[in-house]
Amino acid sequence: MSSVTPEPSGKLTVAFFKCDSLEKESIEKHGEYQDVLHNLFEPLLPEHLKLETLTYDVLEKREYPKDEELDRIDAIVISGSFEDEAHSDTRWILKLAGYLIKIYDEHPRIRILGICFGLQVIARAFGPSRIQQNPKGWEVGSTRVDLTDIGRKIIWHDGEGEHNMQQIHSDIVTEVPPDFELLGKSEICPVQGIVAFYPEDRDPPAFTHSHAHTLPSHPEWHEDILIPFIDNYEKDGTFDAEFAEKARKQSKAAHDGERVGRILLRVLGVA
Repeated sequence: MSSVTPEPSGKLTVAFFKCDSLEKESIEKHGEYQDVLHNLFEPLLPEHLKLETLTYDVLEKREYPKDEELDRIDAIVISGSFEDEAHSDTRWILKLAGYLIKIYDEHPRIRILGICFGLQVIARAFGPSRIQQNPKGWEVGSTRVDLTDIGRKIIWHDGEGEHNMQQIHSDIVTEVPPDFELLGKSEICPVQGIVAFYPEDRDPPAFTHSHAHTLPSHPEWHEDILIPFIDNYEKDGTFDAEFAEKARKQSKAAHDGERVGRILLRVLGVA
């Protein structure tokens, strides 16, 4: 088991597990998934710390870090995905879930961060936790999230009870896996983030001691990335014109993505 923390290197190394691609309109402006995440984190880091993003295509190539790479990786980030539902038994999803269990058990120094689909596949891996299509429909654009007590302590130290996050998903996690805590919920989504703390931190554990942290939202996204998805869903009939227009408006509303970006960096003890 790799449990020894390496000496500080002046570098934060994130392994980005790419589970899909952005729309081509977004890629032309902002780069791929991993570039958008890098651009969220990098400006928030202390000056002495550099960000290294290693990208692994776990969808098409089913590629993962080699064992010798794990000693220098500080965190794994699982991206969103529209390729398959997280409850599907496709080979790439089964391999991803198994790999996350291995990292969690054998390399506890490495934090695990899940975004949107990343939340769902982590809930599946560490369940049993049912993933299903939301009977209340899609959640798109900047959405109010009502935080639990733990969520408020993590995200707002001044007692705020809600925040707003960019969303685009129709699947939901229906229950919190064992050993995880609920961070919040929205009007139509019962699980808006879960967190697992290291077992030695009990009452309450410090946030920088959390082992896995997940969100159904996209702190790294803004309207330029969301709107092409909305436009294409309207073109293919997934969204009707009325819903698509409402979603575009919601995507332009204020959100707390930068604040949550800082929180995710605090998982790694660097911000």
